[in-house]
Amino acid sequence: MDRIEAETRNHGQVVARRNYLLAVWAGRQLDLKAGDLPAYVDAVMQSDFEEPGPHDVVRKLEADFRKRGKPVDRHKLLRQLITLENSARAELLNTD
Repeated sequence: MDRIEAETRNHGQVVARRNYLLAVWAGRQLDLKAGDLPAYVDAVMQSDFEEPGPHDVVRKLEADFRKRGKPVDRHKLLRQLITLENSARAELLNTD
C-alpha cells in the first residue's frame, strides 16, 4: 500500500487523534484539573460530529476559552490544529 492509500484509509483515525491531542492541549491551556480533563476531551471529540470539517471543534474551543476568560485567536487554534493533525498523521503512519 502506498502512502496516499494509507493516508486515505487512516483519515478518521488521524482526525480522532488530532481532536484528542487538541482537547488535551486546550484543557491544559484552560488550567483544567487532571480529573476534569477526560470529560473535557470527550466533549471536544463529540463536538466534531456537528458538521463536516474542523470548524465545529474550533468554535467549541473558542467558546470554552472565552468562558474561562482566556480569549484565544482563531488563527492560533487553527495553527495548533494543523500542527497536531500533522503529528497524529505521522504517529499513525509510523506504527506497525
